[in-house]
Amino acid sequence: MARVTYTVTSQLSPQAVWDALTEFGPRRAELWPDLSPSSFRVLERGTNWARVREGTASLGIWSIERYEWEYPVITATVEEANAAQSGGTWRTEVSPGPNGGCVLTIKMDRKARGFVGHLIHGLFQVTNGRFLAARTQRMLANIKTAT
Repeated sequence: MARVTYTVTSQLSPQAVWDALTEFGPRRAELWPDLSPSSFRVLERGTNWARVREGTASLGIWSIERYEWEYPVITATVEEANAAQSGGTWRTEVSPGPNGGCVLTIKMDRKARGFVGHLIHGLFQVTNGRFLAARTQRMLANIKTAT
């Protein structure tokens, strides 16, 4: 099981980051660096939830996740995937930063599935969130360029 908690700070406003986290239109693939546009599809959507299929084509991985949110927390739960077992979660909380901007606290609690899944989840665990934090920082940089 990969359990990792990490934080990322940004000079972006909590609202700008929240809007990006809850963006499930075409802009989502522009914001998230590892999300392949060809793998992204909204299956269902409600006021504070979305069920999507997303993945990284270069690694051949995909998942169907249910995102649920109520400010300041968004949680993604795996429904089906080829690199993670069902039921695993990502939980992201957006808080105002002490000197402006915001702080993201991300908790991942997932079990790997398959060879690639074990490699990826092992990387997450061994780097103690540093790999994932760098990915999140790239997403935040994409928000800056998209606004």
